[in-house]
Amino acid sequence: MIVLTGHFTSMEVCGRLLGLKRPGYVFFRPMKNELFNTVMLAARQRYSEGIISQDNPRLMFKLLRKGQAVWFAPDQDYGPDRSIMLTFFDIPAATVPATGRLAKLSGAAVIPYVPSRDENGHYTLRCYPALEDFPSGDDLIDTQYINDVLEAKIKQQPEQYFWAHRRFKTQPEGKGLLYK
Repeated sequence: MIVLTGHFTSMEVCGRLLGLKRPGYVFFRPMKNELFNTVMLAARQRYSEGIISQDNPRLMFKLLRKGQAVWFAPDQDYGPDRSIMLTFFDIPAATVPATGRLAKLSGAAVIPYVPSRDENGHYTLRCYPALEDFPSGDDLIDTQYINDVLEAKIKQQPEQYFWAHRRFKTQPEGKGLLYK
């Protein structure tokens, strides 16, 4: 299964909690800060079966085909070369089509989950039923659907989403930059 989430502020803590109940593999996209990468990799290795680097998508496919769970948050801007331009909160957003492609090729179910933290410091993981009739086989439809699913979950608790991760940095030509 693909355990689908977005970049919520409590995703790391709740990822650990999820790993206690259903161990799986986690996807990791290295950042420019080496110290951050070292800390994040060490933490994720402690609570998962293993790490899948963005440079090794074949491993993700292989694990899914073997029936393993993979934790994946596709709501990041990977730039125009690896993405298709769709909408997220009615704003153009470079979006990776990987979720639908991986589900199609592996036969994996896509299970959305949303981590959150309440005002008393308690964490909750909300797991939802597998996406129905997904994938359709059309990258544009499937990828927009993933954006729509994540958007709907974010709207339920927008203060819990990690808006600072620059989701909209790639914009269509002529639109200019949304971030300075």
